[in-house]
Amino acid sequence: MNEQKLTPAQEKKAERTKLFEDVYSGVIPKRVPIVASMTPEAALEYSDIPVGKTIWDLDADSIARALDKVCEMIPSDTPAVGGILKNPAVFKLLGSRGYSMGQTGYMQHVDLETLKSDEYDEFIKDPFAFIVTKSLPRIFENLDSHSPRSGMALAEAMKAFYDYLAKFDSIKAPIFAKYGYYSPPEGSTTLCQASFDLIGDFLRGIKGIYMDVRQRPEKILEACEAMLPMQVKRGLPPKPHKLGEVFMPLHLGTYLRKKDFEKLYWPSFSKFIHIMAEHGQTASLFCEHDWMRYLDLLQDLPANTRILFEYGDPKIIKEKLGNKHILSGLYPITYIKTATKQQCIDKAKEMIDIMAPGGRYIFDFDKSAMSLDTINMENYAAVIQYVAENTNYANAGTAVKASTAEYEKPDTKVPRFESPCFTDWQKIEKNEIETQLKDTVNPILQSYEEMLFRMIFTII
Repeated sequence: MNEQKLTPAQEKKAERTKLFEDVYSGVIPKRVPIVASMTPEAALEYSDIPVGKTIWDLDADSIARALDKVCEMIPSDTPAVGGILKNPAVFKLLGSRGYSMGQTGYMQHVDLETLKSDEYDEFIKDPFAFIVTKSLPRIFENLDSHSPRSGMALAEAMKAFYDYLAKFDSIKAPIFAKYGYYSPPEGSTTLCQASFDLIGDFLRGIKGIYMDVRQRPEKILEACEAMLPMQVKRGLPPKPHKLGEVFMPLHLGTYLRKKDFEKLYWPSFSKFIHIMAEHGQTASLFCEHDWMRYLDLLQDLPANTRILFEYGDPKIIKEKLGNKHILSGLYPITYIKTATKQQCIDKAKEMIDIMAPGGRYIFDFDKSAMSLDTINMENYAAVIQYVAENTNYANAGTAVKASTAEYEKPDTKVPRFESPCFTDWQKIEKNEIETQLKDTVNPILQSYEEMLFRMIFTII
């Protein structure tokens, strides 16, 4: 029986998947893989489609037209347009004090304090319970226990959250299939902040966390450690896979003195990364700002950790980390806006010459194109086209073994995640028929618990 012939799009996806399978497995790929994306808001702007209205109503025709226009122009190996992370309806239904839509249609965030300086001990006893019972009501006024709408608001928001995801997925899936993009296996990706970042960005606020660094550093350290069971639960996906990842935007570490970073940020962060690796889940780090003074520490992460740098010296980064980790980033997205097309291409050549030799490199900019006014689309497309056509390896297929230099690994033992605010349905008493059907009943009930858990950490 003849095998069914692949369509051109399926062939393209297979080729692109092989690029990532190779680079993640320590094999020189056919060419340098490309990960480059802009936000849906920027894509809408490029098609002259109203951002605010479309983000609210998810008009399928408008979004499909915007996505298709960008995808046709940008030959990235992964989707040229990223996902919508913040659904305005969810925040409105919950009465958000932190997120709201600005005049441009982009979601804006206000720094809030949801953990007071004298509440660390309570937080450390049960971080998730504190987040659910104290932090969420402080962010979302409709979740306050005194609000008559608290239960209804949460139910409405959860439905809005997952309806929105499903609708957006249904719009983008056929377009992404049309262009043959690589994507990780379903159920193999998660997003998680470093514990220190979660405290600073969501709980104490930026001002509060840096005051605590001076006044109560030991409480920060205890809190970061206490969060690890919850963080591990967040980081592990339903289906870990070598092509999957836990994506971690690393935000606040570069604002610390190195000794404070080593004492307060690094221990729980390093431990988390090693726990993920033990479960077959690779970390994909976005090192925001300049991490040059922390390169020696990054050497002590598990081999093949994926690291995107925003700023830094490419030569030194490649020299120190290129034989152990998979590197990307560093091409300044601002250059796309200010330079000529040829200068942009020359910059890509310069980056490729430094970073590509020996493999372990994925081309990406130092950050996504957040809005249309941050880039010149013609230059943006020209750079990606150049990389797609001019980065073939002469030694493709060669195995490149990661450095196995010894280093002191952290203790990766953490307690199992438990909280009275998270139900383990295997432990809940059931009636006779439910007990007989427990292999069916428990997973169904648990799936709703997991859905709420995941939503909470997406909206904070």
